[in-house]
Amino acid sequence: MRPFSDYNLLIFDCDGVILDSNTLKIDAMRSALTEFDITTDEVNRCALFFAENFGKSRFYHVDYFVEKLLNINASMAEQFKADLLASYSKKCKSLYLLASSTPFVNDVFVKSSAIKYVASGSEQQELRDVFQQRALNNHFKEILGSPEKKVNHVTQILANHPASTAVMIGDAASDLEAAKDNNIDFIFYSPLSNVEDKMRALCLKYNYRIIDSFEEVLKEL
Repeated sequence: MRPFSDYNLLIFDCDGVILDSNTLKIDAMRSALTEFDITTDEVNRCALFFAENFGKSRFYHVDYFVEKLLNINASMAEQFKADLLASYSKKCKSLYLLASSTPFVNDVFVKSSAIKYVASGSEQQELRDVFQQRALNNHFKEILGSPEKKVNHVTQILANHPASTAVMIGDAASDLEAAKDNNIDFIFYSPLSNVEDKMRALCLKYNYRIIDSFEEVLKEL
C-alpha cells in the first residue's frame, strides 16, 4: 500500500468521512418516515435498509422503500416519494450544519497539496450549499452528489485528471465499489461506518487500506 503522500488526487465521501453525520441522517430518515401513514414495522424495515446501504443516494433508497418494503397504493407512489424526499431534505439541511467534522480531516485538507473532490450519495445542491455555509468548499475542486451515481462521478473525475494517482476515501460499500470499478486505490475510514465488519472483510479481500483516524495519513504528508 502506497503512502498517502503519493496521491495527487483525493476523492472523499462526505457522510461518516468528512462529517460525523451518519447517525444524524439515519435518524432524519426515520423521523421523515414517521410522518406518513405507514406502520412502525415498515418504518423500522426502511430505516434498517437505509443504514445498511448507506452511501447510496436517497433517490435509490426511497425507490426501494416503495417498491420492496412498503404497501403504498400505486396511484400514490410518486407523490409519496416526492413528499418523503422533501421532508428528509429539509431535515438534512438543518442537521448538516450541526454535524461535527471528523477529527483531523481539516488538517488533511490543509496539509495535502493534492487535488481534492467530494463524491457523495447526498443530494448535490444541498451538499454544495452546506459546504459553502461551513466554509469547506474552498478545499475542493468540485463537490459532486446525487442523483448521479457515485461511481460515475469518480469516472468523470479521473477523465478530467488522466495522469493522476488517485484514491477514494470512504466508509461504505458504495465508496469501495466506486474505487474498484474505476481501478483506483481505496481507503476505508472506519470509526463512523454503519457496516464496519462488512467493510473490513471487503478491504481484506481486495487488499485495501483501513484507517481508524485521519491522524494516520496526516503523519504521511
